Amino acid sequence: MIRNTALALATLLASQTLLANNASPRIVGGKDADAGWKNLVALISKSAKEYAVNNEFDNPVFQAQFCGGTLLSEEWVLTAAHCVTGEQSSDIEIMVGSQTLNVAPSSDKLLDVQSIHIHPGYNSATDRNDIALIRLSELADPSLSSVSTAVLALPGTDQELEALLDYDDVMTALGWGVVTYDQLDEDPALEPVFTLDLQEVGLDYVSNSTCQGLYDSNANSETIYDSMLCANEPDPDAGDTFGEDSCQGDSGGPLFITAATLNDSPQAGITSFGYDCGDFNVPGVYSRVSKFLGWIEQTTNINGIALRNLTIGENALQNQGVGSFPLNIPVKNAGSNSATDFSLAIQHSWNLTLTPADSETGLSCTSPSSTLTECDYTGPAVAGNSTRELAFSANDISARSTGSEILNVTVTLDKYRDYHRLDDSGTVPVYFGMPTLNITAEPFCLNPGNSSVQMRVEATLANSSAQIYSEGTIVTGTLPEGLTLVGRASPSCTLEDDLFTCTVGQLNAGEEKTAIVAVTAAPDTPATLLEVEVDNDNGLAPSPNLSASVELDFSREDLPTCPAIPAPVSNLTGGGSSGGGGGSTSLSLLGLLALLGLRRKR
Repeated sequence: MIRNTALALATLLASQTLLANNASPRIVGGKDADAGWKNLVALISKSAKEYAVNNEFDNPVFQAQFCGGTLLSEEWVLTAAHCVTGEQSSDIEIMVGSQTLNVAPSSDKLLDVQSIHIHPGYNSATDRNDIALIRLSELADPSLSSVSTAVLALPGTDQELEALLDYDDVMTALGWGVVTYDQLDEDPALEPVFTLDLQEVGLDYVSNSTCQGLYDSNANSETIYDSMLCANEPDPDAGDTFGEDSCQGDSGGPLFITAATLNDSPQAGITSFGYDCGDFNVPGVYSRVSKFLGWIEQTTNINGIALRNLTIGENALQNQGVGSFPLNIPVKNAGSNSATDFSLAIQHSWNLTLTPADSETGLSCTSPSSTLTECDYTGPAVAGNSTRELAFSANDISARSTGSEILNVTVTLDKYRDYHRLDDSGTVPVYFGMPTLNITAEPFCLNPGNSSVQMRVEATLANSSAQIYSEGTIVTGTLPEGLTLVGRASPSCTLEDDLFTCTVGQLNAGEEKTAIVAVTAAPDTPATLLEVEVDNDNGLAPSPNLSASVELDFSREDLPTCPAIPAPVSNLTGGGSSGGGGGSTSLSLLGLLALLGLRRKR
């Protein structure tokens, strides 16, 4: 079907989609789109639709379509800046949930627009930053079978695309624009033919360096910025007279990296500009979506329900224990702006129950079944580029002391506003059991003296567990009467009354660590026993070697001399008075300077 040329031209001019370089790329040489594509939207001019209705044109919505876009959430649409520059939000409708423009002028698929947000750095002369967001005043419903939200490409997605060994047909462009040109009445002038139904075309990825070379050789040497990407089809089918490309009417629509599940295809580009449709020597140019994720996050944060990207991170600490134990589920904010108001769906075994820890605010959970826990989180926001460990209390009614379990966890932002939902799910491992620790201790050096004798004892801790770590591990004991702890020679130890505690920290599975306990005594002190034992924060498996006795015989002559303890380094430079001005500033003078409000620079 041929769209009314005068109306189409007027609409295109009004929406500024005809550029000075005599083309914005649109789709030719394609085919009817697969029914699986459900995230496309069409931009409709209300005034053009009214004109078509008043003049009784066929398919007024078809006559009034001027650009494409993608649905990002219930209320946000992504398109090109050049599509909406100079447009009024009151004159635009967004068609959602239809692959055909053959819809009634009053269809409920046509949604009103609240506001238009053009990238502040958009340059119409260079097409740099050719990206815009449209906020709907009537919400879309992505829960409908005919509607889906788009997945935006991440910087890593682009890197994977660049690293492919074969770029052939790895991308798909879609739109309702020009499908071919007809030669009418044997006149060499070409008349564009539009289509009622959504079209798609497979394209090759073209690297920016290759694209720049083609534009330098075959066009006007426009700069291909790193915020752009290119695609073409150098080997079109024999019947595609005008090649395969995007073409007039497709601006603002998507360029996807094609995936098996179509609506999970990452959107890498937004149709922006080009020259003659189908000329593979001058590829179509698209705004590179991954370069604008920060702007998308910030713009939606200011003007509505914020688009974000949450995923399940990796645990900083391992989840482990027997019976009841603490469990953390890490929610990672992969974007640059803070995020809250999300839900978790946690799949687990029937004998494991999860409840929010008392310390966790804003987290509420229910259990629809014995193997599913669902939680809503409205607490403190997860900062951008960070991970928040949500605290739970786990109860294993089987009290398993060995083995493990994998929790399957999905995080979901409300309002369908996660722009990269492909990474919403992750796994959280849980290990059942407690660490098996063993402690041994023996003297390893002695310093005799006339007034006191120093002996140092080395306590060795070993975790023989295959999976479980020991958290907050300590060596502790009581000093026998007449002994004094040498703090500088026992760097990890503290003393309270007669009880000493030496901090070892986390002891991983299969790991050994040591703690030094140094004591002094009078030379004639009789031999005595020092009892040392191990403890931790997350429990211990039964073991015959959780304590050890060390005989301290201060008359031994078989032990080597203890190494000297390095003197502490002082940050203050002492100095007596000397001739000239080289002496250090006294502390009293520094205090006086501080009182006078003077400071030294750090």
